[in-house]
Amino acid sequence: MSAEPDKVTAANLAMLNTAEGQAENAPTSPVTDGSDERSQSLRSTMSFSQRTMDSMNTMIIRSILAVNEEPKRLPTEKRKAPLSVQTTAINFRGFVQKSGPLFVFQDGVESTLMWDDWLWTTMWMGIWALISLHPRLFLCVPPAIALTIMCNTFFIQFPIDDETRNMAPGDALRSVLQGTNLLHNEPSAPPIEPRPVKEGEMKYFLHMRDIQNMMRLIIDGYDHISPVVKYLNWSDVPRTLRIFQGSIVALVLMYLVAPLIPWRLLLFLGGEFVLVHHHPWLQPALNAIKKQMGSGRKLHRRAQRQHRLKQRLLDMLDEDSLPEYVWERGWKNVEVFENQRFRSSRNGDSNELSWGPQNLKQDERQAWTRGSDGFSAPNSTPESIRLEPEEGYEWIDGDDWRIDWGGAWSPVGVDDQGYVYTDQSWSHPAPYAYGLDASVPKTPSLSSEAEEDELDEMSEEDISVSYRAVTRKRRWLRRAVKVVETRT
Repeated sequence: MSAEPDKVTAANLAMLNTAEGQAENAPTSPVTDGSDERSQSLRSTMSFSQRTMDSMNTMIIRSILAVNEEPKRLPTEKRKAPLSVQTTAINFRGFVQKSGPLFVFQDGVESTLMWDDWLWTTMWMGIWALISLHPRLFLCVPPAIALTIMCNTFFIQFPIDDETRNMAPGDALRSVLQGTNLLHNEPSAPPIEPRPVKEGEMKYFLHMRDIQNMMRLIIDGYDHISPVVKYLNWSDVPRTLRIFQGSIVALVLMYLVAPLIPWRLLLFLGGEFVLVHHHPWLQPALNAIKKQMGSGRKLHRRAQRQHRLKQRLLDMLDEDSLPEYVWERGWKNVEVFENQRFRSSRNGDSNELSWGPQNLKQDERQAWTRGSDGFSAPNSTPESIRLEPEEGYEWIDGDDWRIDWGGAWSPVGVDDQGYVYTDQSWSHPAPYAYGLDASVPKTPSLSSEAEEDELDEMSEEDISVSYRAVTRKRRWLRRAVKVVETRT
């Protein structure tokens, strides 16, 4: 299958090389021979559609070649200065000297977002509300910026004296308009002019610091965006194909829904949300509310519904990518349970590092078992349990063991890692480590809410030692397809 595209690419490459070689070897003299005249006459007799098809064929060939090699740069490359250490040093020095306004603007935006001056940020919230609800006011932004700059530079060149500053606003304005003649009065200070900072000044080093931090922002932005490429570069063909199909559906839906969206209200709410989201009082309040809500069992019940919905979606996507022969022969899920026990650490390590199969006791279940109750086949090892399918089945090529995130096998659900926590005797299951984690309920999910409330009101001393989640288990799944019976 892969040989045909290679042949096409090789043939197209040969055609392009032949055409480019003929063009390079063609005489540059203004004297032309008969072949040039014949080609020009032939081109002149071609219709517009034929010339269009010829151009499209050339573009398609170049696009095919671009798949296997890096495409050529745009023609703007010939207008760029060549790389030079001296030019780089000169440009970097000039950038450091003249990048002050850029960082002043950056600091202003950051100060506004982080509520360094709440009156200033509140003013911009009002300005954004006015402009977003009346988009035609965007045309007033450039002249408003120019007026602001001229007002600031005016009061620097023509400062107000102490007597005028102590007057009422109306009297001060009347005094300035009557007693000042801008065309004849001499300014009290020289006008502000752009002046690049000199090497060795404090601002020069401050600009270098800002350039350093700006480079860090670009690096962090690149690191946050680059992981998205693996979803779009067809490294995983089924996953990228699903994204491609979803993008087509989203494109059609957005085209139909776009006229119905209240864009003014959306811009207003989006801008205000960005400013409110960075308020220093908001994050601690949200964290406190989240912590308070996280201690209730209703939140865990809601999380179980989300886990099961997530598992259904993952199963649908995985089953859609199964080969055709799997659907024809039939398949089933083979389950294996992973068992672990908690052991307190003396060196102060976290609970996550204290869970493991090495903590299991000798007289209890093994690390890997067939059933959720800890049953294992005789004379079987954990490796054989996970690697050998049942009789009459074989593993599907390319399909590996996966965690059951939904937890439909558990009556109480599972946590974010797929675990169900139990006590010393592997009973009283719960989707959280009760008795160990202070941020979750200190009792398991019992049969009735009255019993749960009664245990919640008990103190730590009254709660039995058995009500501590010192064991846990989770289910792994793998698809096995029926073996084809060979007839003799």
